[in-house]
Amino acid sequence: MNERLQRIGAIVTADVRIRFRRASTLVIFLLLSGLAYVWIPDPASGSTLIVIAGRRALYNSAAIGVGTASLATIFVGLTGFYVVSNAIRKDVTSRCGSVIASTTMRGSEYLFGKFAGNAIFLATFTCGFMLTSMAMLLIRGEAPLQPLIFMWQYVLLVPPSIMFVSALAVFFESVPLLSGKFGDVAYFFLWAMSLASVAALIEKGRDPGLAAYFDFTGFGFLLDSMHSSLHTSNMSIGHTTFDKSKGVFIYQGLDLTRRWLMPRVVATVAPVLLVIAAVPFFHRFDPARVKRTGERGGRKWLSRISSLGKPLARLAWRLAPPGGSSLAGAAWTDALLAIAVSPLIILVAAALAIAALLAPPSGVMPIAMLAAAVLIADIACRDKRSGTLGFIFTAPRLRSRLVWWKFASSAITAMLILFVPCVRLVAARPSSLPYVAIGVAFLVAFATMLGIVSANPKTFLVLFLTFWYIVVNDSGHIAALDFAGWYGRATPAVLFGYAALSIAALTAAEVFHRADLLRNW
Repeated sequence: MNERLQRIGAIVTADVRIRFRRASTLVIFLLLSGLAYVWIPDPASGSTLIVIAGRRALYNSAAIGVGTASLATIFVGLTGFYVVSNAIRKDVTSRCGSVIASTTMRGSEYLFGKFAGNAIFLATFTCGFMLTSMAMLLIRGEAPLQPLIFMWQYVLLVPPSIMFVSALAVFFESVPLLSGKFGDVAYFFLWAMSLASVAALIEKGRDPGLAAYFDFTGFGFLLDSMHSSLHTSNMSIGHTTFDKSKGVFIYQGLDLTRRWLMPRVVATVAPVLLVIAAVPFFHRFDPARVKRTGERGGRKWLSRISSLGKPLARLAWRLAPPGGSSLAGAAWTDALLAIAVSPLIILVAAALAIAALLAPPSGVMPIAMLAAAVLIADIACRDKRSGTLGFIFTAPRLRSRLVWWKFASSAITAMLILFVPCVRLVAARPSSLPYVAIGVAFLVAFATMLGIVSANPKTFLVLFLTFWYIVVNDSGHIAALDFAGWYGRATPAVLFGYAALSIAALTAAEVFHRADLLRNW
C-alpha cells in the first residue's frame, strides 16, 4: 500500500512541478486576478457583484465569498477542463510515457496520480482567486474581512466542481472517442447541461431528490439555500447594475443544512468513480495499444461519418487543383488540405446548406457558426503541432506571411461551411450583409490569432464556445452580442467594434509571429 501511494505521489509531484514551471500558468493566474478586479465593481459606479431581490448586497465577507465562489465554479467547470485535459497526451508526445510504461506502476496508479495532479492544480488557482477576491474586499469592502466566513463559502461550493472536472478530464483522455476535438465540444455541452440542471428542478418547486447528489456545480445548493433562508430565487451574480433607491441587503452567506450535507459530500467524492471507469480504456503507453487506439478511434462515430466524405474530398481536390506560389494560391491549397484531412467539412457544409434551405436562416446561423469554429480551430496551429512548420517555411514568402496565409485558408474553409446559410440570411435581410461579413472575419481572425499564439486549438474552442453560449442565451436582447447580425439587432457601432477587434487580433498574431521568428528562426 505504501509503495502504491509513493508511486502515485511521484506522478502527482512531477505533474505539479511541470505545470507550475510553465509561463502559461503565470498568465492564467494573472487573468484570474484581473477577473476578480473586473467582477467586483465599485458600488459607486452603479454596478455591483450581487443583487438579491432587486437590492444590492452589502460588500461583506459572506456576499463577496458567495459571489466569487460562484464565478470560480464557472471558471473551473468551463476553462479548467481545457487547461488540464491534455496531461496524458503530453506524456505520450514527450515520450515520458514510454519511461513510465517500463516501470512497475499500474495504469490505475498513473490515472489516480493525474487525477490528483489536476485537482491540486485547479485547487491552487481557486485559492489564488479567493485570496485576490479577499484583497478586493479590503479595497472595496463595506464590512471587515472575516476570512473563515469567506473561505467557508468556497468550501461549500467549489470542491465538487474541482473533483468532477479533474476526474472527467482523465476519463475523456482515456476513452478514444472522447480524447479529441469531439470530446472538447461534447464536454462543453455536458457542462452547460449540468450547470443548471439541478437548479432548474428547484426553480420549478420540485425536490431534486437523487439529482442533488450530482450537483457538481453547486448552483442547485445555492438556489435552494436562497429559497429556504431568504424565500426568493431572484439573485444576480456578476457585474450587475442596481437601483440605489431600493437600499442595501445584508447577506449572511450559505449554511450547510442536514438536507444538503450528504449530497455535497457525495458530489465531492463521486467523481472518483470516473477515474475507476477510465482504467479499462487506458492504453498505459503500450505502443501497439496506442496505435490500435488511434485506429479504433478512426473507425468510431466521427471518423466513420467523416470517411463518407472522402470521395467528395478527392473529387474536390481534382476539380479544384492546388493553387500556385502566390499567397492566394497557397491559401487555397491549405484549405483543400484541410478538407482532405477532414472530409467531415464537406458533409457538414452540405447538411447546413440543406438546413438553411428548409429552416429560417436566423435559426441555422448559430449552428453554422459553431460548426465553422470547431472545424477551423486547428488550421492555424496544425503545422506547428505536427512539426512541419520548418518545411513549410522553405516555400517562398510563407515564412513572413504566415498569419495572412492562415487567415486566408481559414476564411476559405469557413466560407465553404457558411456559404449557403449566409446567402439565405442576406437574401432574407439584405441589410445584414456587412454584419455577416464582419462576423465571419471576426470568427476567422480570432481562430488564426489564438491558434498561432497558443499553438493549441483548445484555446480558441473554449473562448469561442463561451462567447457563443452567451450570444445564443441572450437571444438578441443585447445588440453588442449580435456579432454576425443573425438577430438583426446589431448597430453600425457594433459592426465597427467587431471590425476593430478583428484587426486587433490579426495585428497581435503578426506581432507574435515576428517575435517568434526572431527567437526561433
